[in-house]
Amino acid sequence: MQAHLSRTMTISRTEFLRSLSPLRHHYRIEIDEAKGEVEIAAQGLSVVINLLEDRPFKLGSLSMPSLKVNFSFRDADADGIARFWSRFDLCFRRGGG
Repeated sequence: MQAHLSRTMTISRTEFLRSLSPLRHHYRIEIDEAKGEVEIAAQGLSVVINLLEDRPFKLGSLSMPSLKVNFSFRDADADGIARFWSRFDLCFRRGGG
C-alpha cells in the first residue's frame, strides 16, 4: 500500500529530529539532514519523511517555528501505518493544560 500525507507542525527541524528518538526502539531510522529527509523502516513499513521549513507562524507578537512535513508510505499495510501513527503521535505529544 502506498499513501501520502502532509502536516504543518509548529516545531523546529532540530526539535523534530530530536523528538523522533523514541521511535528507534521500533524502527530503523536514517536521517539525511542535507536533504531534509528521514527514512523510517521496519518489517512491513517504509516511510520517507521530507522536512520543509516554512515561514514562522505568528499570532500577535508570538512567533513559533513552522515545519511542513510530508510523509510517503511505501510497502506498508494498514496495520503498520496505524501502529506508526500511534507511536509517532506519542513522540510529539506535549504536556499542557
